[in-house]
Amino acid sequence: MSDARGVDRGQTLPDFAVGITIFLLTLAFIAVFVPQMSLPFDDQEQSVVAERIGSDLSKNLLAERDRPSMLNESCTIAFFDREGGTDCPFEEEALTDQLGVNPTYSVNVTLRNASSDAWGSETLCEEDGSIDACNGGSKLAIGPSVPQNDRSVSTARVGVFTEKTDAVLEVRVW
Repeated sequence: MSDARGVDRGQTLPDFAVGITIFLLTLAFIAVFVPQMSLPFDDQEQSVVAERIGSDLSKNLLAERDRPSMLNESCTIAFFDREGGTDCPFEEEALTDQLGVNPTYSVNVTLRNASSDAWGSETLCEEDGSIDACNGGSKLAIGPSVPQNDRSVSTARVGVFTEKTDAVLEVRVW
């Protein structure tokens, strides 16, 4: 190519440097941002997992069909006892498999009394086939014990109802 003076000119060092810089910036952008685009499908953030489990349990797996947030007591008791049932939408399988989360997560689900709004409120129990305050029945909690003083535990709390009481479904994931 000729310029105004009639001198042929090839690619110069600044042209080459600008081209290589743009190429390297493009590669860096791809290396940094493309893995982030697939992140929600690979590893799930613990707080998102806890919220999803709480929502799914309170609105689908343990709820009455026509009344979301109203617990089906027989399914709820069977869920916490890890017994499959014909009217219940779950089987006797590992808790993480049942809830659809990666087995690397630890999950604890507890049904608590909502009359006190404290985080450590009383755990509800199964008493003669119904959900009520504990008077010697089996506590409605499932999963490993939550580690003490561990800041990596994410908690989701969902308000639900039973025939006798208001309750809080507490899901902890770590």
